[in-house]
Amino acid sequence: MSGVSQWLLSITGVILLSVLAEFVLPEGQINKYTKVIFSFVVLLVVIMPLPKLFGKDIDISHFFSSGESVLQENYLEQTNLNKLSAINKDLNASLESFGFENVEVSINANIFASQLEIYWIEVDLTNAKYKDKTKDTAWLKMQINEIIDEFAILKNVEVRFDG
Repeated sequence: MSGVSQWLLSITGVILLSVLAEFVLPEGQINKYTKVIFSFVVLLVVIMPLPKLFGKDIDISHFFSSGESVLQENYLEQTNLNKLSAINKDLNASLESFGFENVEVSINANIFASQLEIYWIEVDLTNAKYKDKTKDTAWLKMQINEIIDEFAILKNVEVRFDG
C-alpha cells in the first residue's frame, strides 16, 4: 500500500470513529468535548505526512514524555524532602529526650537523587546545654555522636560540629 493510500485510509478511519462516537455518546457536554478531540486528531492525521513531503523528520514524542519525567522528579524530590524532614525531626526529638537543649542540627543531603543521599550532619553547639548544665564540648560531641549512630540511615555519616 502506498503512502498516500495509507494516509487517506487513516483519515477515513479517524472520521468514521468520530462519527460512530457521536452516535453512541448522548447529547451534552461530553459529545462537545469528543467532537473537539476528534477534530484535533483528524487535523493531526492530515498534517502528519507534511514534514516528510518537505524532507524534514519531526519527532513529537519528546513533547509528551517530558511532562512525565518532570512529575517523577518533583515526586522524588518531595519524597526525599519529606524523609529528610522526618529524620531531622526524629533526631532533634531524640536529642531532647536524652536531655540536650539548644542543639541545632542540620542535615546536608541530596534530595534530587533517586535515593536520599546524606552527605554530613552539622551540629551547632554554640548554645548547647545538657539537663540545664553546660558540659565540656568533647563530652557533648561524644554523646551526640552516639545518639546519631542509633539512626540506621545516619550510620557512617560525617558529623561536623560548630561552637
